[in-house]
Amino acid sequence: MQTSSLKKFLKLYSKEIRELRPEILVVLIATLVLDLLFYFKARQFLGMIIGPSMMMLGLAAFLPFISSFKLLGREWNSNTIYLLLSLPVKGGSILGSKLLALLTQYLIGTVVVTTGGITLAYLLFPEPGLAETLRQAQAAGIDTRLQTIISSGALFYLMSLVGMAYVIAISFFSQLLGKLVTRFSGLVTAIVFIATFWLMNKLMTPLWQQLGKYTQLHMNQSNFSIVAFNQLVGMNTLIMLAGTIIVFIAAVLVYNHKIEL
Repeated sequence: MQTSSLKKFLKLYSKEIRELRPEILVVLIATLVLDLLFYFKARQFLGMIIGPSMMMLGLAAFLPFISSFKLLGREWNSNTIYLLLSLPVKGGSILGSKLLALLTQYLIGTVVVTTGGITLAYLLFPEPGLAETLRQAQAAGIDTRLQTIISSGALFYLMSLVGMAYVIAISFFSQLLGKLVTRFSGLVTAIVFIATFWLMNKLMTPLWQQLGKYTQLHMNQSNFSIVAFNQLVGMNTLIMLAGTIIVFIAAVLVYNHKIEL
């Protein structure tokens, strides 16, 4: 039974990935074009590499949010929602496959953009400049060991991934509630999205406040601690993960209610 459920989930996931292929290709092609342009034509403007890379990272992060409306709204626009509701698949699997596909889109886009930016910096920036940057970081008391940098970067990226899941879960929940009304569905969706985002932030604010107090005891401008920074990022990630699970469960409950939409 578990294998059968897994196969159903993977089929749903592969279907959603096919739907997201155009958006994924947009990020890949745009990143390749910009990186090649700067490599061959903009060597005299090395500092400007950061601008396009940040723009592409923004696009890679923004597209999954936009695509979340495409994946869920498509079921109503094509009237396939009734077919999905009749399938022997739970709402958690359907929404979970969409969420995983959108996170995969985010992962592919951000990894490609980041890899391209790092490769450009490695090829174009002179090594003495990099060495000077590392010396300045060491003078400021920042740990520049490769292992430490990788661990901090991985934790920060994990937090961004959970943050994306959090926003997508709210998007699903607001869309599903919006579809329960026959008129002004878009307006209801927007209101529910804003209200849910505000309410979840209010609920999580006490946790963030306690986290801020903890951080102040272990990290300040004159004594930067990588360990304290990693703890800060890790705790923030756990808080957002808890919020994501709560909203996602709420979205699944609405979906499983099977109200005539």
